[in-house]
Amino acid sequence: MRLFLLLTFIVIALFGRDNPFFPADPNAKQMSTTNRVEQLKPYTTQTISLPNSARAIKGIIIEYQNLDGSISNETLTLNNQIDWHEPLIISQKKAKVTKKKQTHKKVKTIDAQFISFQADSKGLKVMTKDNLLRHFMLTSPHRIVMDFSRDTSFKPKKFTVNTAPFKQIRMGNHDKYYRIVIELDGQYRYKIQSDEKEHKIVCF
Repeated sequence: MRLFLLLTFIVIALFGRDNPFFPADPNAKQMSTTNRVEQLKPYTTQTISLPNSARAIKGIIIEYQNLDGSISNETLTLNNQIDWHEPLIISQKKAKVTKKKQTHKKVKTIDAQFISFQADSKGLKVMTKDNLLRHFMLTSPHRIVMDFSRDTSFKPKKFTVNTAPFKQIRMGNHDKYYRIVIELDGQYRYKIQSDEKEHKIVCF
């Protein structure tokens, strides 16, 4: 029995790792997450010059950081002839809008009796005298939930916003409070700036 236990310990010692909290393969890419919001400059344009031996472009791999800080990549498969004399340009630009008479875009306002909403590119204003009880985020799809204190009764309401990142607003009645659900067009973090008259939602 002692001989068996001794052989077992020897086998474990031979195949065991010095530190089990580090990866077995030091070259393996590790996923990491963070709650820190990194302030980066907006991406515009990058120019890439290829060597004079290049004759075809086979694909592009884009590595990007997700909202939670983890790193992923997207592969675009290509098979096109190229002229190595000319650089490759990777850019991100807003779609060009045909120039007409310059008019100020009106802020979309939704009025629902005791509460109203104003949406623009900078955020969504929620205007009401009712007390904000709580707010939180739900996923699949991403949406912001806000509960306001009021003893009222009404049929469920739905409003289309379509002002990025806000898609639509739904209202529902509960016991002594009502709920506002603001559906977003993607994954975001959010913050709420409040005063006595309004709550401004900013997504980032």
